[in-house]
Amino acid sequence: MDNLEKYIIENREAFDTAPVPQGSLDRLMAKTRRRPVRHTLRWVLPAVAAAVLVVLFVTGYHNNYESRQLDRMLEGIARSEIEIMTLVENSCPQDLETVGNTIRSITAEAIPMYSLLPEELSTKERRKILDEYYGAKLEALDRVKEYYAHEMNNEL
Repeated sequence: MDNLEKYIIENREAFDTAPVPQGSLDRLMAKTRRRPVRHTLRWVLPAVAAAVLVVLFVTGYHNNYESRQLDRMLEGIARSEIEIMTLVENSCPQDLETVGNTIRSITAEAIPMYSLLPEELSTKERRKILDEYYGAKLEALDRVKEYYAHEMNNEL
């Protein structure tokens, strides 16, 4: 044990009861305050739109009724994302990064559900699975949107 450590152990009570220098708490709090993230919205909106377009055209699902229904759901998800980010930017800009992460956790798909479904499924079964899967995502986004719409109304 070195001399400094020994000194600290022997005089622990003096360290515990010594007053904190004036202004220390203010400096610490200033360092920990979160700054609003406004630049996030600038890349989120184009990224969402680009992702939707890529999903729609790369998969080749844009030729039949099932894919048109899927397209509408994916467009609804993208539209909800944009509405939420705009709403949060206007009402609670300090939450922008957190909400962006929440939206990504709701909507992110490493492999889209529609590409995982076996071809042996009937159209009716595929439609039901996709409606439930993407419908749950839309409902979750609607709840986030309702929360921030309520927060915005409370600020007015």
